[in-house]
Amino acid sequence: MKKTRRNLKRKKFKNNRIKILIKLILCIAVVSIGIGVIINQKEKASSYATINQEATPKETSEETNKESSETEKNRFDGIKLINDNRGVPVICYHSIGKDPTGKSPLIISKEKFREHLQTIKDDGYTTLTMAELNDYLFKDRPIPEKSVVLTFDDGYIDNYTNAFSILKEFNMKATIFVISTYLDGVSYMTPNQVKEMSDYGIDIESHTVTHRQLSTLSYEEQLKELKNSKATIENITGKPIISVAYPEGKFNEDTKKAVLEAGYSMGFTIDRGYADRSDNAAQLNRICVDYTYKPRDIEKILKSLPK
Repeated sequence: MKKTRRNLKRKKFKNNRIKILIKLILCIAVVSIGIGVIINQKEKASSYATINQEATPKETSEETNKESSETEKNRFDGIKLINDNRGVPVICYHSIGKDPTGKSPLIISKEKFREHLQTIKDDGYTTLTMAELNDYLFKDRPIPEKSVVLTFDDGYIDNYTNAFSILKEFNMKATIFVISTYLDGVSYMTPNQVKEMSDYGIDIESHTVTHRQLSTLSYEEQLKELKNSKATIENITGKPIISVAYPEGKFNEDTKKAVLEAGYSMGFTIDRGYADRSDNAAQLNRICVDYTYKPRDIEKILKSLPK
Protein backbone atom coordinates (compact mmCIF):
# COMPACT_ATOMS: atom_id res chain seq x y z
CA MET A 1 0.00 0.00 0.00
CA LYS A 2 2.79 2.32 0.95
CA LYS A 3 4.56 1.41 -2.28
CA THR A 4 1.46 2.22 -4.32
CA ARG A 5 1.15 5.63 -2.68
CA ARG A 6 4.81 6.33 -3.36
CA ASN A 7 4.37 5.46 -7.00
CA LEU A 8 1.33 7.69 -7.28
CA LYS A 9 3.24 10.62 -5.74
CA ARG A 10 6.16 10.05 -8.11
CA LYS A 11 3.81 9.87 -11.06
CA LYS A 12 2.04 13.06 -9.94
CA PHE A 13 5.38 14.84 -9.42
CA LYS A 14 6.55 13.72 -12.85
CA ASN A 15 3.32 15.00 -14.43
CA ASN A 16 3.69 18.32 -12.64
CA ARG A 17 7.28 18.65 -13.93
CA ILE A 18 6.06 17.96 -17.47
CA LYS A 19 3.33 20.59 -17.09
CA ILE A 20 5.81 23.13 -15.73
CA LEU A 21 8.23 22.35 -18.57
CA ILE A 22 5.46 22.78 -21.15
CA LYS A 23 4.44 26.11 -19.61
CA LEU A 24 8.07 27.21 -19.60
CA ILE A 25 8.44 26.31 -23.28
CA LEU A 26 5.23 28.18 -24.11
CA CYS A 27 6.43 31.24 -22.20
CA ILE A 28 9.75 31.16 -24.04
CA ALA A 29 7.93 30.88 -27.35
CA VAL A 30 5.65 33.82 -26.52
CA VAL A 31 8.60 35.94 -25.42
CA SER A 32 10.52 35.05 -28.60
CA ILE A 33 7.57 36.02 -30.76
CA GLY A 34 7.24 39.29 -28.87
CA ILE A 35 10.92 40.07 -29.28
CA GLY A 36 10.66 39.28 -33.00
CA VAL A 37 7.74 41.67 -33.39
CA ILE A 38 9.61 44.42 -31.56
CA ILE A 39 12.73 43.91 -33.68
CA ASN A 40 10.63 43.91 -36.84
CA GLN A 41 8.92 47.12 -35.77
CA LYS A 42 12.27 48.73 -35.00
CA GLU A 43 13.61 47.67 -38.40
CA LYS A 44 10.55 49.16 -40.09
CA ALA A 45 10.90 52.35 -38.08
CA SER A 46 14.57 52.52 -39.01
CA SER A 47 13.68 51.91 -42.64
CA TYR A 48 11.07 54.67 -42.57
CA ALA A 49 13.54 57.00 -40.89
CA THR A 50 16.12 56.28 -43.60
CA ILE A 51 13.56 56.93 -46.33
CA ASN A 52 12.51 60.16 -44.66
CA GLN A 53 16.13 61.23 -44.22
CA GLU A 54 16.77 60.58 -47.90
CA ALA A 55 13.67 62.54 -48.85
CA THR A 56 14.36 65.46 -46.56
CA PRO A 57 17.09 67.16 -48.63
CA LYS A 58 14.90 67.06 -51.73
CA GLU A 59 11.87 68.33 -49.85
CA THR A 60 13.98 70.98 -48.12
CA SER A 61 15.51 71.99 -51.43
CA GLU A 62 12.09 72.29 -53.03
CA GLU A 63 10.83 74.32 -50.09
CA THR A 64 13.92 76.54 -50.22
CA ASN A 65 13.50 77.07 -53.95
CA LYS A 66 9.83 77.86 -53.41
CA GLU A 67 10.67 80.34 -50.64
CA SER A 68 13.38 81.89 -52.83
CA SER A 69 10.94 82.17 -55.71
CA GLU A 70 8.34 83.76 -53.45
CA THR A 71 10.96 86.18 -52.13
CA GLU A 72 11.78 87.28 -55.69
CA LYS A 73 8.08 87.61 -56.49
CA ASN A 74 7.56 89.73 -53.40
CA ARG A 75 10.64 91.88 -54.02
CA PHE A 76 8.44 94.54 -55.63
CA ASP A 77 5.80 94.56 -52.89
CA GLY A 78 4.71 98.10 -52.06
CA ILE A 79 6.32 99.53 -55.22
CA LYS A 80 4.30 101.04 -58.07
CA LEU A 81 4.62 98.77 -61.11
CA ILE A 82 4.30 99.55 -64.83
CA ASN A 83 3.85 97.33 -67.86
CA ASP A 84 4.24 99.73 -70.79
CA ASN A 85 7.06 100.33 -73.27
CA ARG A 86 8.85 103.27 -71.72
CA GLY A 87 12.14 101.37 -71.61
CA VAL A 88 14.78 100.80 -68.92
CA PRO A 89 18.15 102.56 -68.55
CA VAL A 90 20.94 99.96 -68.55
CA ILE A 91 24.06 101.69 -67.21
CA CYS A 92 27.46 100.33 -68.20
CA TYR A 93 30.46 100.62 -65.85
CA HIS A 94 33.90 99.08 -66.20
CA SER A 95 36.44 99.58 -63.41
CA ILE A 96 35.90 100.95 -59.88
CA GLY A 97 39.06 102.23 -58.19
CA LYS A 98 42.09 104.41 -58.72
CA ASP A 99 43.62 104.91 -62.15
CA PRO A 100 47.38 104.30 -61.79
CA THR A 101 48.08 106.17 -65.03
CA GLY A 102 45.45 108.87 -64.66
CA LYS A 103 44.57 108.38 -68.33
CA SER A 104 41.70 105.90 -68.39
CA PRO A 105 38.22 107.49 -68.49
CA LEU A 106 36.64 104.10 -67.74
CA ILE A 107 38.04 103.90 -64.19
CA ILE A 108 35.65 105.52 -61.71
CA SER A 109 36.67 106.14 -58.11
CA LYS A 110 34.94 104.33 -55.25
CA GLU A 111 33.74 107.65 -53.88
CA LYS A 112 32.14 108.67 -57.18
CA PHE A 113 30.59 105.23 -57.64
CA ARG A 114 29.07 105.48 -54.16
CA GLU A 115 27.66 108.90 -55.10
CA HIS A 116 26.07 107.38 -58.20
CA LEU A 117 24.37 104.66 -56.16
CA GLN A 118 23.26 107.17 -53.55
CA THR A 119 21.58 109.19 -56.32
CA ILE A 120 19.83 106.07 -57.61
CA LYS A 121 18.63 105.27 -54.10
CA ASP A 122 17.54 108.83 -53.27
CA ASP A 123 15.52 109.02 -56.50
CA GLY A 124 13.65 105.84 -55.50
CA TYR A 125 14.92 103.54 -58.26
CA THR A 126 14.95 99.73 -58.08
CA THR A 127 17.89 97.86 -59.60
CA LEU A 128 16.78 94.90 -61.71
CA THR A 129 18.35 91.51 -62.29
CA MET A 130 18.91 90.22 -65.83
CA ALA A 131 16.01 87.82 -65.45
CA GLU A 132 13.68 90.62 -64.34
CA LEU A 133 14.71 92.76 -67.30
CA ASN A 134 14.24 89.82 -69.66
CA ASP A 135 10.79 89.12 -68.22
CA TYR A 136 9.77 92.73 -68.69
CA LEU A 137 11.10 93.09 -72.23
CA PHE A 138 9.99 89.76 -73.67
CA LYS A 139 7.48 88.11 -71.33
CA ASP A 140 5.12 91.02 -70.65
CA ARG A 141 5.92 91.10 -66.91
CA PRO A 142 5.56 94.34 -64.92
CA ILE A 143 8.48 96.05 -63.19
CA PRO A 144 8.78 99.00 -60.80
CA GLU A 145 7.94 102.31 -62.45
CA LYS A 146 11.43 103.50 -61.54
CA SER A 147 13.75 100.73 -62.70
CA VAL A 148 17.40 100.69 -63.67
CA VAL A 149 19.95 97.99 -64.53
CA LEU A 150 23.59 98.27 -63.41
CA THR A 151 26.18 96.42 -65.52
CA PHE A 152 29.97 96.07 -65.52
CA ASP A 153 32.03 94.97 -68.51
CA ASP A 154 35.18 92.79 -68.45
CA GLY A 155 35.14 91.47 -64.86
CA TYR A 156 38.01 93.52 -63.43
CA ILE A 157 39.19 92.41 -59.99
CA ASP A 158 38.14 95.77 -58.52
CA ASN A 159 34.53 94.80 -59.29
CA TYR A 160 35.04 92.35 -56.42
CA THR A 161 37.41 94.29 -54.15
CA ASN A 162 35.70 97.69 -54.50
CA ALA A 163 32.31 97.64 -56.22
CA PHE A 164 30.95 94.54 -54.48
CA SER A 165 31.04 96.01 -50.97
CA ILE A 166 29.36 99.23 -52.14
CA LEU A 167 26.63 97.31 -53.95
CA LYS A 168 26.02 95.34 -50.73
CA GLU A 169 26.00 98.56 -48.74
CA PHE A 170 23.10 99.83 -50.88
CA ASN A 171 21.52 96.37 -51.26
CA MET A 172 21.49 96.75 -55.04
CA LYS A 173 21.40 94.21 -57.86
CA ALA A 174 23.99 94.32 -60.65
CA THR A 175 25.34 92.30 -63.56
CA ILE A 176 29.00 91.66 -64.38
CA PHE A 177 29.89 90.54 -67.91
CA VAL A 178 33.09 88.49 -67.57
CA ILE A 179 35.62 87.28 -70.15
CA SER A 180 35.82 83.56 -69.45
CA THR A 181 39.58 83.09 -70.13
CA TYR A 182 40.62 86.25 -68.28
CA LEU A 183 39.74 85.08 -64.74
CA ASP A 184 43.35 85.29 -63.51
CA GLY A 185 43.12 86.93 -60.09
CA VAL A 186 45.57 89.65 -61.16
CA SER A 187 43.76 92.18 -63.31
CA TYR A 188 40.53 90.23 -63.36
CA MET A 189 38.44 88.31 -60.85
CA THR A 190 39.08 84.67 -59.98
CA PRO A 191 36.50 81.91 -60.52
CA ASN A 192 36.03 81.75 -56.73
CA GLN A 193 35.29 85.46 -56.53
CA VAL A 194 32.88 85.12 -59.43
CA LYS A 195 31.13 82.26 -57.62
CA GLU A 196 30.94 84.22 -54.36
CA MET A 197 29.34 87.20 -56.05
CA SER A 198 26.95 84.97 -57.96
CA ASP A 199 25.91 83.17 -54.77
CA TYR A 200 25.26 86.53 -53.14
CA GLY A 201 22.90 87.57 -55.95
CA ILE A 202 25.07 89.50 -58.40
CA ASP A 203 24.39 88.28 -61.94
CA ILE A 204 27.44 86.96 -63.76
CA GLU A 205 27.00 86.95 -67.54
CA SER A 206 29.12 86.56 -70.69
CA HIS A 207 31.59 88.93 -72.34
CA THR A 208 32.83 86.12 -74.65
CA VAL A 209 35.91 83.91 -74.33
CA THR A 210 38.70 86.14 -75.63
CA HIS A 211 37.18 89.64 -75.91
CA ARG A 212 37.79 89.77 -79.67
CA GLN A 213 35.48 92.01 -81.67
CA LEU A 214 32.75 89.64 -82.79
CA SER A 215 32.09 91.57 -85.98
CA THR A 216 35.60 90.67 -87.24
CA LEU A 217 35.01 86.91 -86.87
CA SER A 218 33.29 84.34 -89.04
CA TYR A 219 29.89 83.06 -87.99
CA GLU A 220 31.42 79.79 -86.74
CA GLU A 221 34.06 81.65 -84.72
CA GLN A 222 31.45 83.92 -83.17
CA LEU A 223 29.30 80.94 -82.25
CA LYS A 224 32.28 79.24 -80.62
CA GLU A 225 33.11 82.38 -78.59
CA LEU A 226 29.53 82.62 -77.40
CA LYS A 227 28.93 78.93 -76.66
CA ASN A 228 32.23 78.27 -74.90
CA SER A 229 31.98 81.36 -72.73
CA LYS A 230 28.44 80.47 -71.72
CA ALA A 231 29.41 76.90 -70.81
CA THR A 232 32.47 77.96 -68.78
CA ILE A 233 30.61 80.56 -66.73
CA GLU A 234 27.65 78.26 -66.12
CA ASN A 235 30.10 75.66 -64.83
CA ILE A 236 31.47 78.22 -62.34
CA THR A 237 28.20 79.70 -61.09
CA GLY A 238 25.87 76.73 -61.54
CA LYS A 239 23.32 79.12 -63.02
CA PRO A 240 22.05 79.64 -66.58
CA ILE A 241 23.73 82.43 -68.54
CA ILE A 242 21.08 84.38 -70.44
CA SER A 243 22.87 87.48 -71.72
CA VAL A 244 26.06 88.65 -73.40
CA ALA A 245 27.67 92.08 -73.77
CA TYR A 246 29.55 92.51 -77.03
CA PRO A 247 33.26 93.37 -76.61
CA GLU A 248 33.72 97.04 -77.48
CA GLY A 249 30.08 96.98 -78.55
CA LYS A 250 30.98 95.51 -81.95
CA PHE A 251 28.50 93.18 -83.66
CA ASN A 252 26.92 92.38 -87.03
CA GLU A 253 23.99 90.40 -88.38
CA ASP A 254 25.85 87.13 -87.85
CA THR A 255 26.38 88.10 -84.21
CA LYS A 256 22.66 88.51 -83.63
CA LYS A 257 21.92 85.10 -85.17
CA ALA A 258 24.76 83.41 -83.28
CA VAL A 259 23.61 84.88 -79.94
CA LEU A 260 20.21 83.24 -80.25
CA GLU A 261 21.64 79.97 -81.59
CA ALA A 262 24.07 79.81 -78.66
CA GLY A 263 21.12 79.94 -76.24
CA TYR A 264 21.21 83.54 -75.00
CA SER A 265 18.06 85.59 -74.46
CA MET A 266 19.70 89.03 -74.73
CA GLY A 267 22.67 90.68 -76.41
CA PHE A 268 23.88 94.12 -75.26
CA THR A 269 25.54 96.82 -77.34
CA ILE A 270 26.94 100.17 -76.24
CA ASP A 271 24.52 102.03 -78.51
CA ARG A 272 23.24 104.85 -76.35
CA GLY A 273 19.60 104.53 -75.37
CA TYR A 274 17.14 102.69 -73.16
CA ALA A 275 16.46 98.97 -73.53
CA ASP A 276 12.82 98.68 -74.58
CA ARG A 277 10.35 96.23 -76.06
CA SER A 278 10.84 97.51 -79.59
CA ASP A 279 14.54 96.53 -79.53
CA ASN A 280 15.85 93.37 -81.15
CA ALA A 281 16.63 90.93 -78.31
CA ALA A 282 20.20 90.65 -79.59
CA GLN A 283 20.65 94.40 -79.99
CA LEU A 284 19.77 96.05 -76.69
CA ASN A 285 20.91 99.58 -75.86
CA ARG A 286 23.01 100.66 -72.91
CA ILE A 287 24.45 103.89 -71.52
CA CYS A 288 28.19 103.81 -70.79
CA VAL A 289 29.44 106.19 -68.09
CA ASP A 290 32.95 107.33 -67.20
CA TYR A 291 34.80 109.25 -64.49
CA THR A 292 33.33 112.58 -65.64
CA TYR A 293 29.78 111.58 -64.61
CA LYS A 294 28.49 113.38 -61.55
CA PRO A 295 25.31 112.61 -59.57
CA ARG A 296 23.34 115.10 -61.67
CA ASP A 297 24.40 113.24 -64.83
CA ILE A 298 23.15 109.96 -63.37
CA GLU A 299 19.90 111.71 -62.50
CA LYS A 300 19.51 112.82 -66.12
CA ILE A 301 20.05 109.25 -67.32
CA LEU A 302 17.34 107.99 -64.97
CA LYS A 303 14.74 110.58 -65.87
CA SER A 304 15.03 111.04 -69.62
CA LEU A 305 15.97 109.03 -72.66
CA PRO A 306 19.56 110.06 -73.45
CA LYS A 307 20.32 111.61 -76.82
